[in-house]
Amino acid sequence: MTRIHERGVAILIALVIIAIASAIAGRMIWDRNLALHRTQNILRFEQDQLYATGAESWITSLIHEDLGTEPTVNLTQSWAEQLPPLPIPHGEMAGRLVDLQGDFNLNNLAAQTGGVDVNELAVFERLLAEFGINPEVAQSVADWVTASQPGSGSGTNGVYASFTPPYRAPGAPMASATELRLVAGLSRHQYEALRPWVVSLPIPTAINVNTAPLPVLQSLVPDASASNLANIVHEQQQGGFQSTALFESMLGQSVMIPIGVDSSFFRLLLSIRLAGSRFTLRSILFRAPTGVTRVYTQSFGNAQ
Repeated sequence: MTRIHERGVAILIALVIIAIASAIAGRMIWDRNLALHRTQNILRFEQDQLYATGAESWITSLIHEDLGTEPTVNLTQSWAEQLPPLPIPHGEMAGRLVDLQGDFNLNNLAAQTGGVDVNELAVFERLLAEFGINPEVAQSVADWVTASQPGSGSGTNGVYASFTPPYRAPGAPMASATELRLVAGLSRHQYEALRPWVVSLPIPTAINVNTAPLPVLQSLVPDASASNLANIVHEQQQGGFQSTALFESMLGQSVMIPIGVDSSFFRLLLSIRLAGSRFTLRSILFRAPTGVTRVYTQSFGNAQ
């Protein structure tokens, strides 16, 4: 009986050892596979990033070559053509450039001399009205980007202090137009409707009338003629205007905010599909008066 008992204990100990060894081996295999997948993801991200930055550098040089001697920036030039899907090993890459000066620059609401620029405010109010948004939101956005004047008694921050969680209006230029989501009086649905037509740029900019979309064109003046706007859109498709005077002549009214026929800021949207994953690059490119183009901001994304 003692011998049988000892044999049973030995078998039990052996089973426990096997179970422990199996668990350790399983964990080692799990850790190895996890490390392998992590390494593959890192290598894939680095590969995507190299493709993206290479394309970004190429497109930057194209802007310099395409617009180097051109007096205007318009929609018939090569930069405005969408980059067709280009095959790369195990995937493809596509992209496009957008002229950011065709949109309304939210930071223009702050006058360079201080306070709110009333002409820019009026244009923004009309743009909001096109999407059924209360024009009073324009003042809220202006307060957001404008430094409070001492002794003004502005109650702007009192509104945000009542939110959960509370926060303060920065009283400084927007770093991104996505800050609109924090402005009082603007719903998520309204934000999504407005977002494609506004931008936040680091310096005051004129609206390029050769690339401005119809909603922005409509907001430039009160009671814009539909037929005049249709003629302007047609002209944009034919190469645009050589001067703002020609634009205002076709519009039939003078514009009270800065407009132009040239641009310095562009957004590059680049998408890469590689081995089942999707990688995106969003860059803002700045074209200096000398014609040299450089990357101003850059952000990467990675999604399945």
